[in-house]
Amino acid sequence: MISSKINSNVLFNIYKSLFDNNHDACYALDLEGNFILCNNATTKIFGYTQDEAHGMSIASIIHGKDLKKALYYFNSVKDGNSENFEIAIINKNGIKVDLYITIIPIIIESQVCGLVGMAKDISSKKNLETLLNGQNKALEMIAKGAPFKDVLNTIIEDIEKTSDGGICSILLVDQNKKVLVNGASPNLPNKYIETINKGIKIGPKMGSCGAAAYSKQITIVSDIANDRRWKGFEYITSKYNLKACWSSPVYDNHDNVLGTFAMYYNEERTPNELDLQIIEKATYLTSLAIQHYQTEAKVNFMAYHDSLTGLPNRRLFHEKATEDMNKISDDKAETLGLMYIDLDRFKIINDSLGHIVGDMLLVEIAKRLKKCVQEDDIVSRLGGDEFAIVLNNVTKQNVSHIAQKILNSLSQPFIIEGHEIFISPSIGISLYSRKEENITELLRKADVAMYQVKKDGRNNYRFYDIVFDKETFNKLEIENQLRKALERNEFHLVYQPIIDLSEKRITGFEALIRWDHPFLGQVPPCSFIPIAEESGVIISIGEWVLRTACQQLKHWENNGFPPLTVSVNISIRQFYQPNFIDTITRTINETKINPNHLTIEITESMTMDVETVTTILNKFKKIGVAISIDDFGTGYSSLSYLNKLPIDTLKIDKSFINDITNSKNDKNIAITIIHMAKSLGLNVIAEGVETNEQIAILKQHSCNEAQGYLISKPLPVDEIKSFLTTFSF
Repeated sequence: MISSKINSNVLFNIYKSLFDNNHDACYALDLEGNFILCNNATTKIFGYTQDEAHGMSIASIIHGKDLKKALYYFNSVKDGNSENFEIAIINKNGIKVDLYITIIPIIIESQVCGLVGMAKDISSKKNLETLLNGQNKALEMIAKGAPFKDVLNTIIEDIEKTSDGGICSILLVDQNKKVLVNGASPNLPNKYIETINKGIKIGPKMGSCGAAAYSKQITIVSDIANDRRWKGFEYITSKYNLKACWSSPVYDNHDNVLGTFAMYYNEERTPNELDLQIIEKATYLTSLAIQHYQTEAKVNFMAYHDSLTGLPNRRLFHEKATEDMNKISDDKAETLGLMYIDLDRFKIINDSLGHIVGDMLLVEIAKRLKKCVQEDDIVSRLGGDEFAIVLNNVTKQNVSHIAQKILNSLSQPFIIEGHEIFISPSIGISLYSRKEENITELLRKADVAMYQVKKDGRNNYRFYDIVFDKETFNKLEIENQLRKALERNEFHLVYQPIIDLSEKRITGFEALIRWDHPFLGQVPPCSFIPIAEESGVIISIGEWVLRTACQQLKHWENNGFPPLTVSVNISIRQFYQPNFIDTITRTINETKINPNHLTIEITESMTMDVETVTTILNKFKKIGVAISIDDFGTGYSSLSYLNKLPIDTLKIDKSFINDITNSKNDKNIAITIIHMAKSLGLNVIAEGVETNEQIAILKQHSCNEAQGYLISKPLPVDEIKSFLTTFSF
């Protein structure tokens, strides 16, 4: 038992016990920095025995980069100060050790006669900090879209800093999942990497990496020369003095092996706990990097390829075809040919056998098309049952031969899900002839030629001829393109604001359809609506317009917009469809809009059969939808019938508004319509307002609302929020 009064011998033994048994390195230095004595922990950390350390200069083991810093603190302690700092040493085994140092002066009779130091091994902490910094750097590179190889090299660079001489390598599983190839191995010898790039088979006796990928477990080989898993590879490892290799499999989130992370050493070596932590961190980072870039590659592939057949899509087709066109030389007989292929009566197969069989048929057709052309030709699926092919360095005779080859190939039956299916193609062909032509024009010409094949009976091919561009054929082309425009998502809506003239605020929008065709360009509604009406396509187009407008209206409601209405134009063929009221009701229920905010616009010409129209309109009113008569005043109906129709609004045709300031007749018609509508309790909207003078006359005669370019052009949806925020009138 130690008493409160301690004699010098006891005190000495206490200090000696603290010194000898301390888990941190404790040592004493003379004023020259030479070891006088040290404890057992010092010998473990520094690697020297006490006899070896005695008289040795501490400067001899300090890492070169820290020598200047250590000398500064050493001199400070010699001046009587105590110091704490971090430095690195190189121990007897040549291993870098990071230390946290505390040094205090030994003072006897007021004189500094030596130094006492304590050192804590913080290598693990420093290594983990380095790993964390490296991890953050790698993650930042991944987030910023740095090249994949650069990210892998960065992971390796940071791991090698903490690995005491380790040489890192990342191998990747190839597409067939059977061999490993080099991903990044910046510090392995080039000849060794060449050997790796020949492919390391995944197997139990294929070195550390092949075995790790095979067993899906970390594989530790401490002595390559005497390990059976490396048998047959000794010639290459011994040549480059590779004596140990630890390899860990890299997994994705579904436990599929993506590759391996390996650490090589030029000495026989077994991993310690820190080494295993380093490998675990490296494997995790490598997995993140590989999965990120695999996802990115998949997204890029999907952006440029058809998801069903894997063929280039329209976007990639345009890019590759343009590249090939730019390579055509004027002085060569060969040129570039483009085929536009549409499958005859494919819809019948889809409707009768189902879309699954139809999709399987498209996949098989894609395979046959690729077999009919050269490897450097481009076979693309443009959408639906349409394909396009670019043929490089061909003559007209070559193209004819290939077209006939395709006809013959596709004429052979397809056996799908037990069904024997016959199908034929209509092939339109255009040849690149002038430098000013672009792929859009070439594709248009091939498409025109293809529809000439359709017109002439299908199952054939035709070369483009300028006579096909006559107006009579354009109508057929637009009709056929309309049938596929919905499937290709070529339509979009714009919204023209309607303003309350007395309150000067926006009350709603009229939804207007626009068609952006990939090679016809922007097709005006006046060009395609009549054709859509005539062909019956207007029914499906109209349903799309109604649903899209209602979805947009709900979006405005959900996102805090002021109360707005949306007006949708209805065609005469839609209006008289027996199930049209069901279509409207279902759309309202599915989009969950307030039906009072939806206005159905019908043209004046549709009101001639007043009795039938009234019956239909009453059904609309019953579900809460407002009714507006568009283009009123064009002369199809009697004004006396208006009080019989359950309508809410009259829209004065813009033909009367255009000359309201110049034509007394137009002005009188407009005023008469306004007064008559007001007497019937109807709302009045003037269309096509373009001048302030027109607005003044309309306001003078109590017209309720107006729309036109003076207020705003029709707006895309992404401009409406800004418009409402900044609007003033």
